[in-house]
Amino acid sequence: MLAETQEQATRPNYHGVKVLTTVLSSLCILAVAMTLGLGHLYTMAVAIAAVPLVSYAVGKRMLVGLSVRREVADVVWDGEPTPVSLHVRNESKFPKYFLQAQDTLPQGAQFYEGDGIIPLAVAPGGVQKAEYQVVFQYRGRYRLGPLAIHATDPLGMFFFSHHLREQTEILVLPAPLPLPHLESLRGALYTTAGVHSAPVRGDSVEFLGIREYTAGDPLRRVDWKHSARYGELFVRDFERFTQTEVCVVLDCSPLMRQIPNSFELMVKAASGALHMAYYGGLPFRLLVGTPEVDTRPARWSSDQLYEYLYALAEVAPHNGVSLLDVVTTAAAQITPGTLLILITPSADNRLLPVLDACNRRQTQVAMLLPNVPALDRVSGLTDALYEGEFLRALSAHNVSIIPLHPGESA
Repeated sequence: MLAETQEQATRPNYHGVKVLTTVLSSLCILAVAMTLGLGHLYTMAVAIAAVPLVSYAVGKRMLVGLSVRREVADVVWDGEPTPVSLHVRNESKFPKYFLQAQDTLPQGAQFYEGDGIIPLAVAPGGVQKAEYQVVFQYRGRYRLGPLAIHATDPLGMFFFSHHLREQTEILVLPAPLPLPHLESLRGALYTTAGVHSAPVRGDSVEFLGIREYTAGDPLRRVDWKHSARYGELFVRDFERFTQTEVCVVLDCSPLMRQIPNSFELMVKAASGALHMAYYGGLPFRLLVGTPEVDTRPARWSSDQLYEYLYALAEVAPHNGVSLLDVVTTAAAQITPGTLLILITPSADNRLLPVLDACNRRQTQVAMLLPNVPALDRVSGLTDALYEGEFLRALSAHNVSIIPLHPGESA
């Protein structure tokens, strides 16, 4: 549909008038020749009548022997201008003039400037290079092409179109959403100085002090002398250091299909969280409810980052995914000192016990909540940002609450 619209926009509406004018002129001259009996006027009438035929043949010939090669990056970012280079080759022995080229853009893409119409004049055996820019509004996999070539005859009487079938596939990644509030959660942990460690309570030679016994503390850490003095159990507390990790959980449950704009914002937030961990030198992992993504261990590398970004480029809400199951699995696997980033719009009270368990295991939890003022409550979703009781429960479990807004900037 878009290609048809572009072609109609470049098609002149005056070519039929020129043909009609030429034919009427020929008929008029022929009438005068028959009236006056002038033989040379017959020749002139035939010559004028032959002009459209010759012009048609020349114009049609302009589309023969053309080929195209398109140069564009395989992977680009959404919302950013993407440069595209076209190399149109004339493989025939005749020059090609009166040409216009216009690439066919998929839905969700548009020319950065103008309408993308490129004038062409290619010498025999020559190549003409043309450049333009395309903006992809959404993440995903796209195909550019085919390239539409429009031609006219030398007199502009006819209009011809031909589509060169060359197509190019492009993967558009979700641009990272800046998350300044998330970056400040762990203070100096998120710096460019490399991998950092987060202090968590455990066993080490670094003695912290003595505190009252709590359920779950191992008996081998009980300070019996101190306990005998005060008549209550006290334990010795130590400090150990564990490598901080970032675990990003993106809600891909089927209900997310009902809020596609919010889901796109959540995907950008996941991209932003992964970038934050990467540039902070921290091992990271992503969970979306699919084995091919969730089974990767946390590690720090550019390959890991782009593997996750490729997955985010095409991730979509899918059946069989339960956010509660994904978070429960993550809570059981992550180590103390990990920052768990949960991205969801839903106020699901079933998550609270799991988040409380994370807190007790010295795992910091941040919940990123998109602002969905038009959320349909009949759908079964409850907008977490507008559920005061749910937000208070999150705060009670030491969960950091970060609203997401499309225009947020660092």
